[in-house]
Amino acid sequence: MSHTRVVIVLGGDPSDRSAAVADLLLDAGGTALVLTGHPGGVDPRLDTSENGPVEVRTDDPAARLEAYRSGAVDPDDDVLAALTTGSDAPLSAVLGWEYARRAAEAVAWDHVVVELDGVLAAVRRLAAAGELSTFIEARWPVHVRFASMAAGERADARIREAHRLSLLAGDVSAFLSGPVRLVVVGAASSRTSSLAALARGAVVPEITSDPRGGFRVRIAVPDMPTAPLTVEGERLRFELDGFRAALPMPSLLTRCVLVDSAYDGVGAVEAFFEPDRALWPPNLVPAGSADAGG
Repeated sequence: MSHTRVVIVLGGDPSDRSAAVADLLLDAGGTALVLTGHPGGVDPRLDTSENGPVEVRTDDPAARLEAYRSGAVDPDDDVLAALTTGSDAPLSAVLGWEYARRAAEAVAWDHVVVELDGVLAAVRRLAAAGELSTFIEARWPVHVRFASMAAGERADARIREAHRLSLLAGDVSAFLSGPVRLVVVGAASSRTSSLAALARGAVVPEITSDPRGGFRVRIAVPDMPTAPLTVEGERLRFELDGFRAALPMPSLLTRCVLVDSAYDGVGAVEAFFEPDRALWPPNLVPAGSADAGG
């Protein structure tokens, strides 16, 4: 076995997802780890006996949060306490994905299958790594974290924890935006697939030069956003009905300034970026661009 294939199953009800997981694994063969919130509802067609090829483990958000907090630099920190409150907190979801990522990295199974409840709740879990990264970047930007971390053990405890969380969220973001297979069951599967792709950071913006001296960016979205596109750190922030997504920006756009954006009415957000004069050599800044430096 050279690598483990990761599959995320969402949508429908528990029986729909259970049947989809069984169909998938019976067709593919091999060994599998199934991570689910409904371990008692696994399809009986799968051999989950002690020596069987399918191992089922319970998704336990409370246990994940408690384990993480116990290993924190300062377990009683107020910010960490807020991040670890509630089984649906972004950190809880990120820790669940980290568990799946490490299981896949161990290459102990042919397949790692993650079953997610519902649609909106599942999409929010997929978007959690971006949410956590955005939260950390807004409060402790990368230059602040690295400057503090240079002090080693004398670094501020909260910033050390923020750095730890940032690395965790980065690993999970890379994992989810990579070669992961998505299986959607139930109604409106096309829309759900589009929501999930945006949430997990798998949507690649289309960038073209603009006659005004900047760049025109087009990002596919399944619905009209409920708020204008914003830039937070090095991520594009989308707000759709029911969830928020933070899409990593291509490196070109991190050296630019967002000027305006609008929904085109047919499934995409179009945005205009201008080069930030503070980050571009003068000879490379298009003559038509405004002075966005500062």
